[in-house]
Amino acid sequence: MQKFWQEEIRSYPHGGKGAAVWVVRRDGQDMASPLNILFTWATGLGRSMSLDQRPPLGALLKAMVERREEMSFQSADTALWVEPLVEKGQVRGCLGIWFQAEQPWRESIFLWGQRLAARLGPVLQQLEPHHEQRFPAASADQGSLFPLPEPGLPRIRTGSKSRSKPRGNCLPLPRPIAVPGIPGCIGCSTEMQELGKRLPDVARSGVNVLLKGESGTGKEVIAKALHQCSERGKGEFVAQNCAALPASLFESELFGHKAGAFTGASGEKKGLLASAHGGTFFLDEIGDMPMELQIKLLRVMQERSVRRIGDLQSRPVDIRFLAASHKDLPAEISRGNFRLDLYYRLKVVALEIPPLRNRPEDVLPLFSYFLIKNGKDLENISITEKAIACLQAWRWPGNVRELENEVQRFLALYPQAETITLGCLSTDIQTARTGRVDVADLGTLRELGKAHEILERYLIRKAIAATEGRKAAAARRLGLSRQGLYKKIQRYGMSDLIGST
Repeated sequence: MQKFWQEEIRSYPHGGKGAAVWVVRRDGQDMASPLNILFTWATGLGRSMSLDQRPPLGALLKAMVERREEMSFQSADTALWVEPLVEKGQVRGCLGIWFQAEQPWRESIFLWGQRLAARLGPVLQQLEPHHEQRFPAASADQGSLFPLPEPGLPRIRTGSKSRSKPRGNCLPLPRPIAVPGIPGCIGCSTEMQELGKRLPDVARSGVNVLLKGESGTGKEVIAKALHQCSERGKGEFVAQNCAALPASLFESELFGHKAGAFTGASGEKKGLLASAHGGTFFLDEIGDMPMELQIKLLRVMQERSVRRIGDLQSRPVDIRFLAASHKDLPAEISRGNFRLDLYYRLKVVALEIPPLRNRPEDVLPLFSYFLIKNGKDLENISITEKAIACLQAWRWPGNVRELENEVQRFLALYPQAETITLGCLSTDIQTARTGRVDVADLGTLRELGKAHEILERYLIRKAIAATEGRKAAAARRLGLSRQGLYKKIQRYGMSDLIGST
């Protein structure tokens, strides 16, 4: 049963300032039966305030009596959520979670609590408590269920048997979480969950798909998932990076050639397009394809046939085309670098892959995935809260590819480390933070990506000030949903805005 608790806490979304969790069970059928504590745990502010040892009796008992969950906010970013635990129609216990977190972490913690409550209900009677301690039933007006511990008493142990307590503010790394609907993709963010809901239907449709996203976001992973989830999944998946081939070799690689078709063509070559017959052909960075080859590719898509260099006869092919680019293809079309007709042939459906900086809750599951991929056992490694905060605050300009490199750097420099501390991370990540915006910053020459962030932060503050702190009104002024505004506030570290109405 110890492993049950460890696995649940391992999946907790460590993105807020602190949390405390309590699980209690009523050992008996009537309301006068004693309550037994099964599990307590705290992190961050919850640990420093010893909240794990001071569960709120009133809220827990009220939830059990009224058989309903309740969320009560103590401030804009601090809340207590209680959920009765039901087995075979009977309330047997209660789950309570106190947390201090901004969006989107509030939503992630709430969803984690709902999943935990669903798992606890059927097994509540079989779970063993961490320590034998029972307390008589009390009224819903009582403020605290369990008395404060006497000075000097050891804290309740929630870690492994080999340690009496966690070292410092160390936390277990979460297990990698697969995105439902996207084979091979790791993440728990709302953005990736929404993409996972759309992908299976798009995959089964068989239409051409254009993938949009920055370099390193995992466009090829999504392309492979589209192939695997389609009826062509048993066929070949052929991928080619258009930026990796010189123009002189591009046509030969794509279309193939006959022996003697040109100087140096000593033998026959099948070509990538013919190799993808019955399967999927993925063109990565298609914005870098030479214009003359764009015309020939368009002809292949229209006529569904391929003619090798030096050959007189065309051969029919059955191919689904997927393409990806980090470039702004409409802008490339206006510059004359990309064909409009090819763009619309490829863009039957367009899928946007969000950058990693927009989904910080995916950083730790991906970090764990790359550790496992490189042979590391998650049971033997933990991470400090400061390291988590910096990993999630970093902008990740190289996206998932940069994160994988960071993991490989850690393993190369600290192969025997049992704890990932702040000092184990790259210097840039150690100092990751987002400051306030000065109006003078808007007139400073800088990279467009950074300028876009500064402008957004400036306009968010202006909108909230203009609407006297009303988030919903500010979101409408900015053309965003309220949730979208909160995500941007959290992404840019503007925590001082959370406290306003």
